[in-house]
Amino acid sequence: MSETADHGARAYHHGDLRKALLEAARGIVEQEGLDAFTLRECARRAGVSHGAPAHHFTDRTGLLTALAVQALEERVAAAEARMAAAGPDPLDRLKACGLAHIEFNIRHPRLDDLCSHNGVTDHSDPAMQAVFQKMTAALVDAMSAATGQPMKPEKEANPETLLALVVVTGFAKVFNDGMILRDVPERERFGRALALASDLLDLLDSAFRGRGVSAD
Repeated sequence: MSETADHGARAYHHGDLRKALLEAARGIVEQEGLDAFTLRECARRAGVSHGAPAHHFTDRTGLLTALAVQALEERVAAAEARMAAAGPDPLDRLKACGLAHIEFNIRHPRLDDLCSHNGVTDHSDPAMQAVFQKMTAALVDAMSAATGQPMKPEKEANPETLLALVVVTGFAKVFNDGMILRDVPERERFGRALALASDLLDLLDSAFRGRGVSAD
């Protein structure tokens, strides 16, 4: 048995194959982008045979969907941790939640693309739907607490809620696309981006407090 095949057999036997493939897939996507991802290259990086991914993922879409779920779960966990550290004030918690999502997407722009790219992942996958629902519920709860008004997805959102959504979901996109801070030296861009995002969320906080919308 070849060294590669033996490595693959051992990885699968010990239940590490899924983890190894997800780590390899993440490395390809983050370093080279979605266009560079193939199951064969993923298996090569994981040190297993090219047929090994079929043990846990039926195809390219299945593996990329699982990677997207993993990334979204990390975003949710980061937001929950930031909100817990922010204390009881609902507007502080909303800002913390927003910054957590923005920071993750700035740190991992290609994972952000993967999570929002329905062409390469299966958004009907139960695990994907579950993590999307969990993330959406957290954002809705944070915004509802900050505005003091229940946010109803089936109804038109109020201006404060729309503003919060635009800032949280749009900032990383315009940064990652080079629409802002593009002339800033690369070593400074991340820090400047987070500072700017924090300033924007402070303006949102001021707008909420100025209009007297809070859970207090």
